[in-house]
Amino acid sequence: MKISVVVPVHNGEKYLAQAIESVLGQTFRDFELLIVDDGSKDGSRAIMDRYASANSCIRILSQANRGVSAAGNLGFEKARGEWVARLDADDLFLPDKLERQIAFILQHPDVRIVGTLGYFINRAGRIIGLVNADGPFTRAQFEKMATRGEPVFFVHSSTLMHRETVLAVGGYREQFVQAEDVDLWIRMAEKGQLLLKMPEPLLLYRLHGGSLTMKRNAEQKRCHRWVMACTDARRRGAGEPTLDAFLRAERKRPLRVRLRALRKESGERLYQKAALHYAGGNYPALAACLCLAACLNPGHVIPRLYDRKIAPALEKSLPEKSPVPMPLPGGKEACRHAPGT
Repeated sequence: MKISVVVPVHNGEKYLAQAIESVLGQTFRDFELLIVDDGSKDGSRAIMDRYASANSCIRILSQANRGVSAAGNLGFEKARGEWVARLDADDLFLPDKLERQIAFILQHPDVRIVGTLGYFINRAGRIIGLVNADGPFTRAQFEKMATRGEPVFFVHSSTLMHRETVLAVGGYREQFVQAEDVDLWIRMAEKGQLLLKMPEPLLLYRLHGGSLTMKRNAEQKRCHRWVMACTDARRRGAGEPTLDAFLRAERKRPLRVRLRALRKESGERLYQKAALHYAGGNYPALAACLCLAACLNPGHVIPRLYDRKIAPALEKSLPEKSPVPMPLPGGKEACRHAPGT
């Protein structure tokens, strides 16, 4: 069973070498690595070329800067593997990620997306918490969520997706930038495809201020609301609203409804800022953001804080050091698979 690993990159030179190394260091060896250069203007292309010259499993695809959705679609179209693993250029696979996911697929042959749990890491690669601790981990849990109309949320870099199934539903829809992954997974679930997670942390998910999730959080929240509005329209047999129609409908909501939504989203945004401050060691700002976030949206903040940080700390389940190579002192990348390093 061959795997294609697709890594979209736009100006990702800071962490790209580590991401590539984490793929080349996999215990599962039957894979190709497709790096999609989305119009990078920094040194990303030089890093790609250096690795491609030394590793025949690497192919580089290029496009003008059209965004991560278009880059992901290009990767799926050109992939030669039956299954496609997505990896953002600032995240890392743990060494046995693909091997463990393939074993899971062999045990669950009707599954079409397999995600995993992961660890939050900071800029330096220090593990600071658990990410994505919720399910579904079984078919029964997935079917219960589907019956209630609840979407499955994966960490994108954790996913291993069946290529033909993704292409059959149209891949990522570029208009939903920042929520194109959730839109894809919802549409696959609507077609009756089984989407599951493995209850194992097999990914390192990096928290830093330059990530799209942090830089474009408000846009991401808006796009997610639009995706859910489109999902609701399809279930009612109605046409999907355009973005303008969706925004007009939001403005027409009663004031109390808009204020409640603003309060909840503000709490979520502050919780993300608190996480970023924690990753950077800014503990006074962490305390301020976390307290305010908990006041605004306790139903979002408290369960996540417990599941992702408090429970792992109590259970002593977080590794004391990263399981993959991190930068050496002085900032030099720990590169084992590239020449001239």
